[in-house]
Amino acid sequence: MTNIRLAAAALALCLMAAPPASAQSEAPGSGKLLRMATGQKGKGYSKLFADIQTVCGAQIPLAEVHTEGGLQNLTTLAGNKADLGFVQLDTLQDMKSSDEAIAALRAVMALNHNLLHLVARTDGHTYEGPKRVWPLSPEKVTVVPLRASQLKGLPVAVVGSARALGRVLDRRHSLELQFVDVDTDEQALAKLRSGEVAALLSTSGWPSGPIEKLKRGAGVHLMQFDLPVQLPYQLLRKNYENLDAFNHAFLAAPNLLVTRAFTPTGVKGRAVAELQACIRKNLVNLQEGDFEPAWREVKDANGTHDWPRFAGNAAR
Repeated sequence: MTNIRLAAAALALCLMAAPPASAQSEAPGSGKLLRMATGQKGKGYSKLFADIQTVCGAQIPLAEVHTEGGLQNLTTLAGNKADLGFVQLDTLQDMKSSDEAIAALRAVMALNHNLLHLVARTDGHTYEGPKRVWPLSPEKVTVVPLRASQLKGLPVAVVGSARALGRVLDRRHSLELQFVDVDTDEQALAKLRSGEVAALLSTSGWPSGPIEKLKRGAGVHLMQFDLPVQLPYQLLRKNYENLDAFNHAFLAAPNLLVTRAFTPTGVKGRAVAELQACIRKNLVNLQEGDFEPAWREVKDANGTHDWPRFAGNAAR
């Protein structure tokens, strides 16, 4: 009898120590937990994730994977370190030939647009010009760029997806930019204020957290985008009252929520399809409730900008 009691007590302790079945099924790498690659905290992708988690997190367990932005989201997805991720359509198109895992990504739905934010110092950028005959010291040149076209030949700091977009614009418009790659907007602003670069290039949905934090009198201003625009880009006008930028012209690129090409009948595939259906079901709430204004840009819940769809939503 004593042995039976001891065995029963040991079994009870094991059951108490074991996590609930739901917790086990939601552990990373198993069950229907979905890891979503976003970007920097406070910027557009991370804000969209927070909204999705609010309306769908109780139904589908979600975990945020912070990255530098859409460009790194693609390599994170290709390395199986995330299940879904946000990315600009242009970045996805440019990177599809670099890795078959990126080419195999499937679109869950089209989202808002990312804006290219161009920030310069109000007192301009000073650099050494050509040497003068007399005196022999190089001439100091100061330029105050107000428009994208005025950045020709100047050093610029690029963040996240702007690393790829900046180089695309450089090739298309022969800007001869000198790129300085940085990890965050804060690092880019530091290089701008120190005079190391003439401008910073950063992409984000509107409004961008780091840009919203800038104040009047901070010694910086937003630049207008004045270069020719062609698909998949468009020109959008937005306001940043904190910088007295009204009816301001931005280059805009459409965003997609993409997923790895999971088998539709597998655990992950079913979870992605369930998440996609949940976002669609709550789209009006996301657009009209206390959520990011980016959701108002979603005009077609079934749209994917002609990128191949995730098979799990084909019947929806």
